[in-house]
Amino acid sequence: MREPRKKIKKYNLYYLLYLSFESEQAIRKVLVQDCDIEPEFIQRGLHLTLYHSRIPLKNLKNETSFLKIKSNTEETRFMVLAPGGENPRPNIDPASRGVGIRLTKRNTAIKHILKLRRDVYKLESKFNNRENTTAWTNAYGARHFQPHIKLIRAGSGVDRDLTILGKIFREKIKTLEFSKAQFKIYN
Repeated sequence: MREPRKKIKKYNLYYLLYLSFESEQAIRKVLVQDCDIEPEFIQRGLHLTLYHSRIPLKNLKNETSFLKIKSNTEETRFMVLAPGGENPRPNIDPASRGVGIRLTKRNTAIKHILKLRRDVYKLESKFNNRENTTAWTNAYGARHFQPHIKLIRAGSGVDRDLTILGKIFREKIKTLEFSKAQFKIYN
C-alpha cells in the first residue's frame, strides 16, 4: 500500500497599500456616472500590491499601519490586467479582462511606494536559484514591478480604447490618497 502524499504547506505574504475610502468612492462615482460602467463590475477594496513572497520573511506578521500618501492622477495610465496589457494589443480585449491604473515612474507616490517596498524586500535572504527582489523587479510573480490598482472586473464591456476612459478619469480626479498599508499572510 502506498503512503499518502505529504501536504505541501503553501505560504503567501502580501504587502498591500490601500486607497482611502474617499478616493475609492470618488473612483466609483466617476466610473459609474461618467464612464457608464455597471457598479457590479467595479472592484472593491482598491489596493496596490507592494510586495509578494512565497517564502516567510523574519519578523513579519499580519499587521496594519495607517499613513497618508498622495498620488497625482496625471501620472497614471489605464491598462488591461494581462501580460503585456500596459500596451494596446489586438489580441487582448479589455471588455473581457480586468482593467486597472498603473502609476508611472513620474508619479508623486512612487518614492513613498518604493520606500515601503524596500523596507520589506531588504529582509529577503538569498532565494533558492532566484534573484532577490529589487525596486523594479520581483523574485516571484511578474518579473517587473509595475505599481497598479485593479479598478474594473472582467466582463465590464469597457471600450477597447482605454485612453478614452483614462482621459475622463484624469479630468474628474486629480489626486488619489493611500491611507493604509497591510501585511497579509496566508499559510
